[in-house]
Parts: sequence; structure tokens; C-alpha cells
Amino acid sequence: MQKLGGAPALILLFAIAHALLIQLGYALKGSPADPSVMWPAAGLVLATLWLTPRWLWPAILATQFVVEVLIAALMMTRFRPGLVVLYTVANMAGPLVGALLASWQIKHRVFLRAREVIWFVLVTAISAMVSALIAAPVHAAALGGGIPGSKLLVIWQVWAAGQWAGIMAVAPLMAFWLNPLRMSHPELRLRSRTELLLLALVLFGACFYVSQTPGRAETLLQLPTTIALLMILAVMRLPPRWVAVLFAMTAVTLASFAAHDLGPLREGTALIGIGRVQVFIVSVGLSSFALSMTMAERVITARRLADSEDRYRSFFELSTEAMWRVELSRPMSVWLPPAQQIAWLRAYACVAEFSRSYEPLDPQAAAAHNPPLSWRPELPWAAALEQQIEHAAQQGFVLDGLRFQVPASGRTHAYVASIDGVVRDGMLHRMWLVARDITELTELNSNLLRERERLKSFARQIVSAEEKARRATAVDLHDGIGQSLAGMAMTLDVARQHSGPEVRLMIEEVNARLREVQERTRNMISDLSPPGLYELGLEAALQWLVVYVRGHDKLQVELDADLREDAVPLETRVLVFKLVRELLRNVSKHSGVRKARVMVRGDAQYLHVEVSDRGRGFEWQLDMFGSRSGGFGLWSIADRVHEAGAQLTVDTSPGRGARFEIRFPLRQGARSEERNRGALRSRG
Repeated sequence: MQKLGGAPALILLFAIAHALLIQLGYALKGSPADPSVMWPAAGLVLATLWLTPRWLWPAILATQFVVEVLIAALMMTRFRPGLVVLYTVANMAGPLVGALLASWQIKHRVFLRAREVIWFVLVTAISAMVSALIAAPVHAAALGGGIPGSKLLVIWQVWAAGQWAGIMAVAPLMAFWLNPLRMSHPELRLRSRTELLLLALVLFGACFYVSQTPGRAETLLQLPTTIALLMILAVMRLPPRWVAVLFAMTAVTLASFAAHDLGPLREGTALIGIGRVQVFIVSVGLSSFALSMTMAERVITARRLADSEDRYRSFFELSTEAMWRVELSRPMSVWLPPAQQIAWLRAYACVAEFSRSYEPLDPQAAAAHNPPLSWRPELPWAAALEQQIEHAAQQGFVLDGLRFQVPASGRTHAYVASIDGVVRDGMLHRMWLVARDITELTELNSNLLRERERLKSFARQIVSAEEKARRATAVDLHDGIGQSLAGMAMTLDVARQHSGPEVRLMIEEVNARLREVQERTRNMISDLSPPGLYELGLEAALQWLVVYVRGHDKLQVELDADLREDAVPLETRVLVFKLVRELLRNVSKHSGVRKARVMVRGDAQYLHVEVSDRGRGFEWQLDMFGSRSGGFGLWSIADRVHEAGAQLTVDTSPGRGARFEIRFPLRQGARSEERNRGALRSRG
């Protein structure tokens, strides 16, 4: 509508076209008292209402009313307003009902499907009958009273047929030419103008020849079936819009000749002759419209299927992944035992289609020009599927992650495949398989794992070297600076005893500062190497830690320790001590309570460590990526635990405290203990 200039321009075009078609309808009357052989204005109104939005319908109907009344006033020798208004109402009612019914069922006006074509034809018939229900009694009354019911029925039929013929001549023509699909589908374009012109001339000549036949036809060419056959030929050769053009031309030509009592169909009374012509026009129009739409839909569907087939072939043949289709000549029940399913596949399954990338998986595929290829259990993918046949059957033969290896060019290639089976009513009909070569990914993953293990080894060596350095620094501080500070304190005590009052005050001040340095040195030694951790074991170090946090952090810690010290490796002792110390610091800073509990249980196989409190708790998932204390943080704690091969469990939520459980495996503890003791003796 916007392309036509908006609603005003559309109404103006409708008024002009409607006026011309009304005059054509008057010209197709045998006499002013006879019904029109064909009323094409009905098709224009119906198509316009159907193709435009409903808010525009009142303006279209009002325009129709004004135009028809004005044309009637100009063309009637004796203008009868009441009669003209009734005729106009009849011409308005039918198209309005038809447009409502068409809009109700046909949602997509762009292209009519076969089912919608049937409904549209039915709608046009209903529209014509509704108009005739009003116009036939009016026409009978205009002819004078005393018309028998049989003749009234004939008048109604002739009037309905004229309306229907007019609708079939104009409505499909408008629908086809206003259809935007005609520009996007090559099948809907005209292939030859010469062919169109030739068919138009032959059709017009056939109409003229048939219509000029006096009385009964004497040859086959004089029969109206010649016109029907030519229209079928046009349907086979032309797109729908040009078929509609040829039919409209044919219908107008036949109606024009029939209005002048020409042609073999006009034998008998006037009404009967008109009815014969109308039935013929409607029959040819219906068949042409239905056949042209069916042919167009079929051609478009065939082209889409061909395009889809081309895309499928291009994708299938050129795919970098191996793709193949397994067909079963006899469907297999998915409820068979695994052994019977394997035997069934070997007997009735074959590779019916495969891509080029499948050829490395099957030595026979490269040499085979015409599939199918038989199912062979020696094929790696077939053997892998047979091994997992029970699991595949349980999944309805929809399986991912099927792994197999294929030797090729002196190298073993690793593949991972997915299976999508077609199962109907418990019967497997076919399977689609897609496999990807993951050799490079596998090698890269292996290299990555090796590098990761190397990094872990380096990290363990760094931690071990760090512990050695910390232990050596602690020993140096204790044996070097610590002893020197103790000696200096003893010297100052002797000097204080032999000095005067003034000097004694200075010595006491220096001695106090010296004791502070000694305390800080002891704290540094404790942080670097907890007392008893290397010599006495983990339990002694934890007991010292309990005393330390009680004095330093004012945190009361209940320690419950029962473990085998000889089963705990030195690295595990150090890690457990650091983790417990960090967790106790978090309790002191963030829990809001001054009590905590540490439980350590261990045997020759496992070491269980638990640190808990009844404080405010927290959302540990949100705190995994940082620590407000600036220490390990939960993420670091979890990472260290994972590196040690242990398991961490966190049980906490806001308002109900926190509990951390760590489970260390000690299977290697007995063998590493002697090694740790040797390292301890070497450091000592």
C-alpha cells in the first residue's frame, strides 16, 4: 500500500478500476433485463478487501457504493434508486463475507498452499451465493410479479455463477500480480514472451472460432473443450500470473460473445444459455487457478529440495570431519541382548553413504565407487561400537564420546565419534556417525600434562628448597643471633651490677630494648620454623601453635590430636601446620568468636584435619577468589590441598559457623618418612 502512495491513492485507484469493471459488466449483458454473463467488479472488491487491512474496509465499501450508484445513474435509461441500492448492497455483501472468510483461514497471503487454494475457491463460491441471495429476488421483482419458484431458482443460479465467474477472472489475477514472491523465485518468472504471445493469439482464435459456430458444433475444434485444453497447456508452460492474465482474457472474450448470442453454449432460453457459458468459465477458471498454484508450489518445492540436496552434498562431501550413514536392511529391536544385536549388525548393517574424510577409517572406502560397504567388525569404529553396544542401546543409539584408534602412515590416529540413531517403535533403522581426528589434541594434551607435572615438580622442589632455607635461616637465627643476644644480655647484667646509678639506668634501658629484640627474634624463628615440627612431629607443633594463638591472638583453641607421626611425611606436616595456622587466623579475624576447635586424626592410610568455629560464617563460594586477611585465601588453600592430592570440604553459611575438613592420603608416607628423616639429619 505504501508503494501505491498510501490509503488515498489506493482508494482512488480502486475507484477508477471499479468504475471500468462495472462498465465492462454492463457490456457483458445480453439485454438490460438479463443478468450479466460475468460481473468482474465482484472479484476486484473481494481481492481488495482481502489484501488490505481491515481499518481500510469501510472506505473501500463506501467507494464501491458511490461508484456503482453513479455508474448506474449514468447508464440506466430509467434510474430507479431503490432498485440500484439493493443491487449495490448485494454486490457489497458477497465480497465482504468472502474477504472475512478468506482472512480467517488464510494467514499468509504471500503464497497460497494447496489447502489454502481449496479454501479460497470455496470462499469465492460462498461470496457469489451470498450476493445472489440478495440480488435474485430483487431482479425477479424488477421483472414483475408472478415468477414461479423454479424460474427464481434459475435466476439465483445465473446470478451466482456470474458473480463467481467475475471473481475467478479478477481475484487470482490481482493476487498473483501483487505477490512479491514472483520476483524472488525464478520459477515464477516468464521464460518466453514469444510463447506467451503465441498462446494468447491461439486462445483468442479458439474463442472466436468456437463462438462463431452456429447451432451445434460439427467438428472437435468447435467444442469448448479446445479452450480448456489450451488453458491446461498455458498452465504447464507459463507462471501463475500469466495464466491468470490469459484466463481473464479468455473469460471476457467468451462472455462478450455469449452476451451477443454467439457460440454453441447459447442454445435454449436466454437464462439457460447464459448459465452454460458461466459454468464453463467458472470450470476453466477453477481448474486453471488450482493447477497453476499446484504447479508453482511443486516447482518451487522441487527447486528447494534440489538446493537443499546440493547444500547437503557440499557439506557432507567436503566436511573435515568423517561422516557416514549406516543403514539396516532389516530394522533391529533395541531390546535384543547385546550378543544378538552385534550379530544383527554384522548380518544386516552396511555403510550406505560416507564423506571423503571417512576414507582413512576404512581401507575399502577409497577404492569403493558405489557404496554400500559391508559392516566389518575389524574396523576400529565398528569394534568400538560393538564393545559399547549395550550402553548405546540403553541410550536409544544416541551416544557421544565413542573413542577408537586407527593406524595410518606409520602413526596411530585417535578419533572420537558421536552416534545419532533413528529409532521408531523400538526398532533401529539407521545410524548417523560423525568422527573427529583428535590426534593432535591428544598429543597436545599429553604434552600439557607432562609440562604440568614438571611445573608441579618444580613447585615442590621450590617449596622444599624454601622450607630448607627457612629452616636454615631459623637455625642461623637461633644459633647465631639468638646466642649472641643472650650473651649480650648476660654481659649487660654483669655491667649493671658493677656500675653507678646513672649508668645502671642506661644499661637497664638498653637491656629492655635487647629483650624486645630477643622476643621478635624468637617470633621470627617460630614463623620460619615452628618449634618441634621437624624434631618432635606435627602434634607437638600444633600444641605450640595453640599456646601461641592463645597469647598472641587471644583465641582459645581446643586441640584433639591422635595420629601416627611416622606415617605423616615431612611435607605433609609442614603443609598441615601452615593450613591450620592460616585457618585459625581467619577465625580470629572474621568469625566474631574467641573459640575454635582443631581435630587431627590419622592412621597409616589417611590423615583427617578439621578446623571449626561457631562464628558468623560466610558464603564460601563468593570468598573463593580472595581473602580479606591477605593470607592464603580459600582459593589458595584449596589449590594447595589439591596439589597435595588431598580433599577439602567446606561447610558454612552465614550465621552458623564454619567447618573445614581436609583429608590427606598417606599411602606414600611410610616410604617417604625415612627420606624425610635423612633430609632432617642433613639439615641438622
